[in-house]
Amino acid sequence: MPKGVLDGLNYLDDIGRIFWSSQGNPGFKRYLDEMPGVALQDVIIDIPPALSKERTGYPTQKPLALLDRIIKASSNENDIVLDPFCGCATALVAADRLNRKWIGIDLSELAIKLVNDRITEDRGRLWGGVNALTEPPVRTDLGKLPNYRTHRHRLYGEQEGICTGCDMYFPFRVMEVDHILPRAKGGTDHPDNLQLLCSGCNRSKGNKTMAEWRAAQS
Repeated sequence: MPKGVLDGLNYLDDIGRIFWSSQGNPGFKRYLDEMPGVALQDVIIDIPPALSKERTGYPTQKPLALLDRIIKASSNENDIVLDPFCGCATALVAADRLNRKWIGIDLSELAIKLVNDRITEDRGRLWGGVNALTEPPVRTDLGKLPNYRTHRHRLYGEQEGICTGCDMYFPFRVMEVDHILPRAKGGTDHPDNLQLLCSGCNRSKGNKTMAEWRAAQS
């Protein structure tokens, strides 16, 4: 092993780790595969906002290049990409171009049109259109569930008599079993989808989801 600075430089030069500038000054060669590098960052500043030709009118639309990078980094060809709020379909377009299967979910009928329009623009008229489900899916893995009203005593104990809607205490007789996600919108009688509301909150909530009802109260 080299003992001094000069010996060390000669040793590094012998093994090809020194480069010499045009002025004859030595420099140490560094190779990327030997460097610790920088952890992948979640702040991306090298991709501009969606270009005008991409714009669909959605205020939250992301640039196609961004979704392209994310999908490339997190999936392989023939994997399934799920976008539960597909909106203007950018993630689905990127997935389709990268040979991924894809599923999009959105409550807006405009989203279905945008998916069809944007994929058709890419694939041409041979594109057959999306298979759009307009009815909420029905769960088949729960088996036969007991009547939801049988959970009233259990829920009263778990909630300690507090109404989930107004956060006030009520006697047992005033409390009613409610579906967090109404059955009319695909909810089930599964215990995880049940809560107790006072009669006033239950009437006010009606067939809204709990999230929709809370939003209306604010």
